[in-house]
Amino acid sequence: MSGMTALEERIRNVQFIVCDVDGVLTNGSIFFDAEGRSFRAVHARDVTALTLWHLAGGKSALVSGLGSKAIEAIAATWRCTECHLWIKDKARICAEIALRHNIPPEAIAFLGDDIIDLCAMKHVGLAVAVQDAAPEVKAVAHFITDAPGGHGPLRELVHRILAAQGRLDETVKAYCDRKDGIQ
Repeated sequence: MSGMTALEERIRNVQFIVCDVDGVLTNGSIFFDAEGRSFRAVHARDVTALTLWHLAGGKSALVSGLGSKAIEAIAATWRCTECHLWIKDKARICAEIALRHNIPPEAIAFLGDDIIDLCAMKHVGLAVAVQDAAPEVKAVAHFITDAPGGHGPLRELVHRILAAQGRLDETVKAYCDRKDGIQ
């Protein structure tokens, strides 16, 4: 593949996206209701990106150092392949995902924002940091999104991967051609 940069090659090889939640799918704020239950707000473009990615045959996992019913609901509603809560060793989860899905670690993209994500980012094929990530995270990232956490970084990543794989237009068409009802 002459002319293709190392970054383009990394992006093109992605089959599985592992995504942190707080600070990536959210702006990092965690809200609590009167009963002490946490809830999160995610950007509609990011959850649309999950649908696009899955329509294209990609797989995904949400991996959070925290846990809540809200994160489980996000993963279930947008049909993530896996959801892991209360995880401190995200690199271990990425290695287990690679084994379970019979893919090399190089086929995994990890999207993160904070120091808990560093080890995982060092053990995957494509390490991606959101625009407002911690400096240590940006330092190990292969790619930094233009979007900050909670403002569409997953959408940006999915579009970039699908474009690199030559599948963006057909996937957007498949998305637009869906029938009404739960997908």
